[in-house]
Amino acid sequence: MMIGKKVIDSEPITISEARDILMQKVEEKADENNEVDGHQFTYEQNLTIDYVNKFALLPAEDAAELRGKLEEYITPVQAVKVVDLMPEDLDDLRLIFAKERGIIETDTLEQILELVDQYR
Repeated sequence: MMIGKKVIDSEPITISEARDILMQKVEEKADENNEVDGHQFTYEQNLTIDYVNKFALLPAEDAAELRGKLEEYITPVQAVKVVDLMPEDLDDLRLIFAKERGIIETDTLEQILELVDQYR
């Protein structure tokens, strides 16, 4: 009997990376049943699949690569937010960091935007 679950490890990932993981699970499920119908997943799972398909802005490989480059300037959690939102200007980028402690220099923000622009 299992009373609870314990989180062993956690790592922030982008929506694009989550989409790849979910699509692998969808393919595994389809292989087991030799068909894909809307009833093999729960309502919540189907909502999640729809969400990641709508909002993943980059291929997973590009998202992971950009996240790695951004982590030279900001924390992994912040890097994931930037990759998921792909801000277009300094104002958008500052909004992402509005509730964060500390101040990120404008030069650093401009470097982050340059990296993001390379992946558009």
